[in-house]
Amino acid sequence: MKRVVLPIMLLTSASLLNATTNKEIKQEAKSAIMKMGGTLKSHMKQNMKAGGPVQAAGFCLQEASEIAKKVNSNYPKGVSVKRISLKYRNPANKPTADEAQVLKAIQTNVNAHKTVPKMIVKKLAKNSYKVYKPIFMNKGVCLTCHGDATVRNPEAYKLIQAKYPHDKAIGYKKGDFRGAFVVTILK
Repeated sequence: MKRVVLPIMLLTSASLLNATTNKEIKQEAKSAIMKMGGTLKSHMKQNMKAGGPVQAAGFCLQEASEIAKKVNSNYPKGVSVKRISLKYRNPANKPTADEAQVLKAIQTNVNAHKTVPKMIVKKLAKNSYKVYKPIFMNKGVCLTCHGDATVRNPEAYKLIQAKYPHDKAIGYKKGDFRGAFVVTILK
């Protein structure tokens, strides 16, 4: 009887360990995303309030990437965060092939009106993970630069087109799936 119980106990312990590890990975990713997203969002709000869409667009074009680099430099070793989208504006936000597969799967679920997880953990190798947090266009103010021509601010968009003439990050409506934060964790 002990031989049967022991393997079951080991299997149960391994499952609990994986659940704990998955939970810890998600928590670490959530913390990193909140830091990145919060920092960018607060700067965006300040610029929007100070100078409207034109100043906010200027901030994104000139400072957002540097702020993201600075925030990334303050994470623990082996942790980094970036934003990706299938419809990217900045080529630095173009997803890798594996990231594009995840984004396409999320979009498929959105199109089918299925629930999208708040976070998706992909184990790449032992102690190596990518955690995805989907981004949706839930704030109408985002459409000022990412919406269709009827809601986009034309002056702000002129600045954007000058820097990103091949911009794909437009045509969104409120509630649309936009992309994801991706946290890479190497332990």
